[in-house]
Amino acid sequence: MEFWATVLVSACIAAIASIGLFLQIRSGQLNAGMAVFVGVGAYGAGVLALEAGLPPWVDIGCAVLLGAAVGAVFSAITLRLHHWFFAVATLTLSIAAVSAVGRLDIIGGPLGLSGIPVVNSPWPPVAALVLCFAAALLFDHSRFGLAVRAVGDDEALAGMFGVRVRRLRIAVFALGAGMAALSGALSAHRFGVYQPSDVGVQASLLLLVYVIIGGRDNVVGPVLGTFFLFIFPDLVPMPPEAQQFVFGAMMTLVAVVFPGGLARIVTQVGGMARRLKPES
Repeated sequence: MEFWATVLVSACIAAIASIGLFLQIRSGQLNAGMAVFVGVGAYGAGVLALEAGLPPWVDIGCAVLLGAAVGAVFSAITLRLHHWFFAVATLTLSIAAVSAVGRLDIIGGPLGLSGIPVVNSPWPPVAALVLCFAAALLFDHSRFGLAVRAVGDDEALAGMFGVRVRRLRIAVFALGAGMAALSGALSAHRFGVYQPSDVGVQASLLLLVYVIIGGRDNVVGPVLGTFFLFIFPDLVPMPPEAQQFVFGAMMTLVAVVFPGGLARIVTQVGGMARRLKPES
């Protein structure tokens, strides 16, 4: 029971970053380096806890603000990049971040940051996921969410209809980066350590896999995809080297056959079940 509790709490933490990535992709910003912003939150919270002695709830809040600020600056710098060019830029950022982080002694250098105060209670990650999900759901169904989808579909056309594309892109990317930083800060306080490899390409692409397999049509998708892929390897044991291959095959299958992801499959199955249910 304790094992599954740990798995589910870890899934809650990762799902927060997945929701942030979902919002960014929704606005047409395919972020292939999301783990960097998760790392900003983790290292930010860790340094504030160890060097300044701040309590977890304070350093986590500061880490979220730091992540959002870094996200806003990065988005502003890369505004001229679109679609795959933006994806390559973020992927390059993730590659460079591993080396850069490993050279900074203040955050532990190549060995990473350790000794971060551990918060064993599962409720902060669960509460944070619920709040982020609710906020993303409200945002996605608001007029701002409609503008975000318009920008993601056709940036030029959205601009013709009065959408302030540049401001919207920066704001949404900052929001997603803030959620990623929250995920990183919670992870650092959950496990007490954070390493340079955690901001690398593999971690970034894994978050992208969560969103694509879960579905990009609604906010439920990234949460569903994250929990499914956290639980699946424990239900179907496989060697670590085979896990990446299986996840890649799943992502390809979803992209080709089920572009709506698991969320759409669940919706369709639920609709079929309601239609087949005999009337009383």
